[in-house]
Amino acid sequence: MGKYKYLFYDFDGTIANTYDGVAEAMEMVFNAYNLNVDKALYPKYIGPPINDTFASYLGSKEKGYEAAYLFRQYYNDNGCIDKTVAYDGIKETFKSLYEKGYKVCIASCKKHEEAIMLLKRFGLFEYVEFVSGLCYNVRETKRAVLEYAVNELKADIKDCVMIGDTRFDVEGAEEIGMDCILCLWGFGDYDAIKNQNVVFRAKDPYEVEKYIEE
Repeated sequence: MGKYKYLFYDFDGTIANTYDGVAEAMEMVFNAYNLNVDKALYPKYIGPPINDTFASYLGSKEKGYEAAYLFRQYYNDNGCIDKTVAYDGIKETFKSLYEKGYKVCIASCKKHEEAIMLLKRFGLFEYVEFVSGLCYNVRETKRAVLEYAVNELKADIKDCVMIGDTRFDVEGAEEIGMDCILCLWGFGDYDAIKNQNVVFRAKDPYEVEKYIEE
């Protein structure tokens, strides 16, 4: 066993490229509310809870939930979710880590049920020990999904690492004293992330495994 026992992977931008489907549904919602939002900003909205993004434009948490409902409805009913593609090397890495005895877990602000469905679609679910995804009004932040998973697994923080691509992954882990491996193939603003809990910056999924094993 290497540096950590419990490996908490983010989903969007870490396990899979979800941009095309998320951007399409996001644009539909912005148009529905007559909001003119620069598409160059879309990548930074992939990762954090989508209701928070909409609330920041619409002015209230309630409006954010309303817009998130429209987003989910369109996303699921119009084939957006089917545009999600797993990154090269993810399946091989999950399988290898699982066979070596690591506890591969998911800690994501993607809706819990959607994360499980996509893990099964990509043939990853069989290698996953635990999934903690977004549940509205229960756990809606990276810190919350991480804390839920850590508590359910009765894991020691020092045996855990967050693996993700954005500042939300880094900051959520930092808030509970957890290390973070930053994935450079996703949607993050990497030059701006300088948090001390970032222990490694990986260029691909194989580098994540190599670092953990060192």
